[in-house]
Amino acid sequence: MSVQKGRILIVDDEQGIRDLLISEFAKLGYDVFSAINGEEAVNELQTEKADIIITDMKMPKVDGLELLKFVKEKTPETEVIIITGYATVENALDAMRSGAYDFVQKPFNIDELTALVEKALEKTELKMLVALYESSNAVFSSLKLEDLFPIMTSLVKKVTYSQDASIFLLDNNSQLYLASSTYSRYAPQKKEIEALALKLYGENKNEPLFFDMNNVPPSLAGIFDANSEIKSAMAFPIMLNGRMMGYLFLTKTAPMSSFVRADLKNVGVFVAQIAQSIANTKLYERLEVKIAELEQASKDLEHMRGIIQMPSSKMSDTAFFISEKADYIVSMKNVPQVAADAVTEIKAKVLQCLEDIKNQQEKNNVIKK
Repeated sequence: MSVQKGRILIVDDEQGIRDLLISEFAKLGYDVFSAINGEEAVNELQTEKADIIITDMKMPKVDGLELLKFVKEKTPETEVIIITGYATVENALDAMRSGAYDFVQKPFNIDELTALVEKALEKTELKMLVALYESSNAVFSSLKLEDLFPIMTSLVKKVTYSQDASIFLLDNNSQLYLASSTYSRYAPQKKEIEALALKLYGENKNEPLFFDMNNVPPSLAGIFDANSEIKSAMAFPIMLNGRMMGYLFLTKTAPMSSFVRADLKNVGVFVAQIAQSIANTKLYERLEVKIAELEQASKDLEHMRGIIQMPSSKMSDTAFFISEKADYIVSMKNVPQVAADAVTEIKAKVLQCLEDIKNQQEKNNVIKK
């Protein structure tokens, strides 16, 4: 099965042009759909999403420039290429100022147009990579869950152009709780999403799903109010190594476009980061406990050193215990550098303390002789 490169919407009132472009781009592995004019394209984009739009400039009712402005307002990440047989410098400048990726005059060279589409798609993917880079920086600059989740919900909401985002997690007793949400405290949609989360978890659902309010799965009937402000919803399980950790929920309201299958890929990237981040922060929390234990043991060893009656063998055993624990912690996978540095510093102090104990013992033995 071939992997689709991206989704292209062809908008032109000439059937010959539409058929040509659909055929050529489908052969190249793109998912292609079409509209006969700007008005139909606007209607299509209410429920469908396109990575690239190729549109004619001159069309009845809604022309190419009006369509461009609509797209940039609703889905700014979508790149628009305008083609026209009535090219003027003024038209080209208007299109570029409004956010068009490029302006192509008819008759066009199909090879040049396909190359242009590939470059436009690269720009779209670059936008996503930038967002993922920001997300990664946020993840690895924060090692506390209470700081991490507001950052993640805000970012995933921004990149998916959602109205709101929520993260639900499992606690130590395998009970689901709301970890973070962009909903206001008393928003009615918040209660609907909470009910959805409990329903999915209760039925052990571990596959992503998305739906509109006019097409809610029968198993979820009754969760959403008849007058719900939510237009479209997506639920994505947060899992790591086959283990359920929680759910990410995204919602859109009118007049936003609905979620489409292509959104699952991008959301999946974020969910994978969220899962790894949770694992990292929990590891760090465990490390903090171990480091605290090592620090206390180190202090105890310092205290032992000042007590002459304390057997040197007991002090040495304590020192070696701390040293071995430190080595174990540093050798663990995904240990944050700050934790590894702290443990290494404790080990160095302990080894120095052990050396001081040995030197003191040797001095005491000399004095006794």
